[in-house]
Amino acid sequence: MSTTTKNTQATKTVSQGESRYGTPEPQIALRFPKGTSYRVVKAALHGLAAEIELATPASERWCVNTEDFNESGRVYLELADATPAEAARGMAMLKKMAG
Repeated sequence: MSTTTKNTQATKTVSQGESRYGTPEPQIALRFPKGTSYRVVKAALHGLAAEIELATPASERWCVNTEDFNESGRVYLELADATPAEAARGMAMLKKMAG
């Protein structure tokens, strides 16, 4: 399941990814127009990651991480327990954050 929104700078897509271990990995992918500076991409990822960190309840134990590519990147949650309930809470929060 994924949700896509657009703004003037980037397209945001919220989806349930999968870690290299096969566990759920909620994520927001950002895609920028061709030619966007990597600094713009990295700044947007860091800004979004900071917003997610601040919005995360103290009771959650997941880690917020970023990964950048050419004109795109993603912010993803490395889940502590990787249970379906934890993944669902992470997805709900990311959907809310993506607006």
